[in-house]
Amino acid sequence: MTVHRLRPRREPVDRPRPALNAVPSADALPADRADAKDVPFAVTRISPEARRAAARVFASGWVTTGPETQRFENEFAGYVGAEHAVGVSSCAAALELALRALRLPPGGAVLIPAVTFCGAAQAVLHAGLRPVLVDVDPRTAIPTAATVARAARACGCPRAMMVLHYAGAPAPVAELAQAARLPLTHVVEDAAHALGTSVGDRRVGSLSRATCFSFYATKNLPIGEGGMVTTDDAVLAGLVRRGRLHGMSADAWARDLPGGSWRYTVDEAGLKANMTDVQAAVGRAQLGHLDEWQRRRHTLAARYDAALGQVPGLAPLEPATAGRHARHLYVVRVLPEHGTDRDELISRLAECGIGTSVHFIPLHHMPYFRRTALIPPGGLPGADALFPQLLSLPLYPDLTEQAVDRVCEELTRLGSVAKRTSSAPSAAPVKHGADQAGPPRPDSGPRHSGPRHPDLRQSDLRHSDARHPAPATRRPTGLRTLVIGAGEAGQALARDLAHTPQFGLDPVGFLDDDEAKRTARVIGDLPVLGGLDDTGPVVSAHRVEAVVVAIPGLAADRFRRVTRAAEAAGTCVRYLPSFIAALRRDVVGSDMRAMDVHALIGRAEMHVVSPEAGATVAGRRVLVTGAGGSIGSELCRQVRAFGPSRLFLLDHDESNLHQLELGLYGDSLHVDDVVISDIRDRSRIDQIFRELRPDVVFHAAAHKHLPLLELHPCEAVKTNVRGTENLVRAAAATGTSRFVLISTDKAADPVSVLGATKRLAELIVQQAQLDAPPGTVFSAVRFGNVLGSRGSLLSVLAEQVGSGAQVTVTHPDATRFFMTVEEAVGLVLEAGRMARGGEVLVLDMGRPVRIVDLVREYARAVHVPDVDIRFTGLRPGEKLNETLFAEEERLAHTSHARILAATPVTASAAPIGLLPALYDASERNDTVEVRRVLADLLPGFPAFPSADQRHAGLADPYPDGF
Repeated sequence: MTVHRLRPRREPVDRPRPALNAVPSADALPADRADAKDVPFAVTRISPEARRAAARVFASGWVTTGPETQRFENEFAGYVGAEHAVGVSSCAAALELALRALRLPPGGAVLIPAVTFCGAAQAVLHAGLRPVLVDVDPRTAIPTAATVARAARACGCPRAMMVLHYAGAPAPVAELAQAARLPLTHVVEDAAHALGTSVGDRRVGSLSRATCFSFYATKNLPIGEGGMVTTDDAVLAGLVRRGRLHGMSADAWARDLPGGSWRYTVDEAGLKANMTDVQAAVGRAQLGHLDEWQRRRHTLAARYDAALGQVPGLAPLEPATAGRHARHLYVVRVLPEHGTDRDELISRLAECGIGTSVHFIPLHHMPYFRRTALIPPGGLPGADALFPQLLSLPLYPDLTEQAVDRVCEELTRLGSVAKRTSSAPSAAPVKHGADQAGPPRPDSGPRHSGPRHPDLRQSDLRHSDARHPAPATRRPTGLRTLVIGAGEAGQALARDLAHTPQFGLDPVGFLDDDEAKRTARVIGDLPVLGGLDDTGPVVSAHRVEAVVVAIPGLAADRFRRVTRAAEAAGTCVRYLPSFIAALRRDVVGSDMRAMDVHALIGRAEMHVVSPEAGATVAGRRVLVTGAGGSIGSELCRQVRAFGPSRLFLLDHDESNLHQLELGLYGDSLHVDDVVISDIRDRSRIDQIFRELRPDVVFHAAAHKHLPLLELHPCEAVKTNVRGTENLVRAAAATGTSRFVLISTDKAADPVSVLGATKRLAELIVQQAQLDAPPGTVFSAVRFGNVLGSRGSLLSVLAEQVGSGAQVTVTHPDATRFFMTVEEAVGLVLEAGRMARGGEVLVLDMGRPVRIVDLVREYARAVHVPDVDIRFTGLRPGEKLNETLFAEEERLAHTSHARILAATPVTASAAPIGLLPALYDASERNDTVEVRRVLADLLPGFPAFPSADQRHAGLADPYPDGF
């Protein structure tokens, strides 16, 4: 709870006043005292029965965990409808113990509301896990399915989720778990406010794997301190019992009782967080009054509802789902219509003798959690908008109706006074924009520039926290972009991007080494966040998703340092044409149009890779095959940014390797890490693996041009199938821990040679997993068509549209799945991190896009409204519509919200046994036999292409790439 500084009125010394924001006993505030007009924020009632129970325990001589605690646990479990309850020292301890009992991997991501008590986030960190902040709906103060899904995407692999029933209001637990792609077994409910809450007709306490309650002095069941974990899982209850006493065996608390034993064991880590018998005795007695107190809370809340419904600008929080509210807090939002802001209202009420509080300061407003928690790209606009409006009013069973009326009367009066004051003419007009005089305020931070929360109202944005003011206009889908260079080029670029949302980039600030620019702090409408050496920290602190360099003539080594720092922080660097040339044309943003992929692929570009992905390659020996290709080279750039101990670049094309080496290092002196080899050469591959001993292998080498492989199936088999088997065998023999194959969506129920050979490569990888030693993971990823790769649709379109030639499209109804290079490489890195073995992982790319629609959208983007399209007809091996999963595959969700897994319905090694016949036919270059064997291996694959289409369309440019 956050207690704001108050300014109470001066009183005579002989008339002591109760502390407005402290927790006095009910005895200190007699209800019948006529002159007691002050209204404290919270008052604790300890019933006479509770006092007698505590005295009884003191008299027994046993005051720590004991029989009284066991009785309280049993009675409390019965009250909330749970099988088990375990008493602990506090709700924060309950949360930590419950998370420990889930047996999550160290450092695992846990989704947690951004608006919650700091102790909840500390519990996540103390459990060895990482909090991932989830934005809230300002109308409810509770996360939505959309904000949960966004946070899940940001972390890539949430291991668990903490759901808070804020103020005692029911939260949609199952809906939020589904949005996070988590089972209820990985949900922990923070019910510190929610004793007596129901979601639908089910009481909070047995909805998820574990529910954690608080008995703090101001809670609905006040003890002073204490907490409880309830669960229907006997194993989890046992783990919590041991964990609350240093990990000691469950009966260790009884070792000093008559008949107890000094023998105990410790199997795991724990903490000192047990409940005492004194707390339990008080809790048992208080529990007998709880229903009566709850009825009183509901009566008072209804009185608030009726009175405040007539006060403009005070809006009670709305329900997030159906159910019963525990009424722990009565929270209102102070909207601009009230005429005064929240903090001023708190001070004015205190001067009137009325105590209030705020629940809570958003976690990302606190320096410690900004460093330790993951904040989703785009920020937390809902929490930022809500926080300056939050106000908790007094609500406790000893509060009188007269006190509620007095609070409401003062709120009404103060709002009216503020309106009269604000309507008076001001002495001078306020200047805005460029006309505003004076330097920026010293405490002004960077402007908030995240996408608008889907549930925000306009007033929510206008009155967000002053430390995070929202600009006048925001785009919901732009990547948060850092501009390197605040000179003329950078300013022109930022202006163009800010005024043209379709570029898909949303500038959030500049970096510049010029001391004068850094001293100015703000240039145009954007802050200067530091110098070029601050790239990494600024990217992390401001959740940057893209970096563009806008310094003409920036030295190559300096450019590379900026690039490496940006990529190491998990973002991508956009490569642009010469800014000098752009400025001479007076058009900067138009050169960015190719980056606006939203309209082209029919969905927002996804930032797939999580910061945790770097741990898979950091300090490891990493080998990338096909390193000189479009995907391979981008993969090398991003892998290198995560700091592998060695990065080996393997390709059979020495020119591509040399170019990649220059791009990565700026010279060609790293010859020890450059490997020229053909993956078809088994003895050479074996030698390479024996010498290099790679820990992680990303296999991107392949033949992938669909029409050409229809004419040359033998070559496809030699590279895509036998080459993959050579690599897999060598990896297994030399102890490679992770092997990721890059496949294609054409491998799902293949009808082309490309798809068939890549499907066999997938089967080889899956077979390798069955034979792999413990700790070795073989997996595959399937790509759609990658925009921006060599020979891709976008590059062909640019060439055809730019030259004024006809654009060739196979069929007016042909559809494909499209993804960006960044999404593709992010998927590979995430697969390397999250794969468990034998899966084929696929990016959830939404609905397929009609190729003709993409062509027209691209033409509009480059100002060619009447593009000339010629339909060539489907060629051999082409499908009208691609699929991501085969009919015999089972689709499964993964820990990443946008990555799916395909596993075979029935495992079979039979196709692998027929591979020698396929290899033999390919070595003889027997095209007919190769197709026949492929048809035997893969049912549905055509043994013979249509004769009248065998050479159709090969003269036309064709985009094939993944």
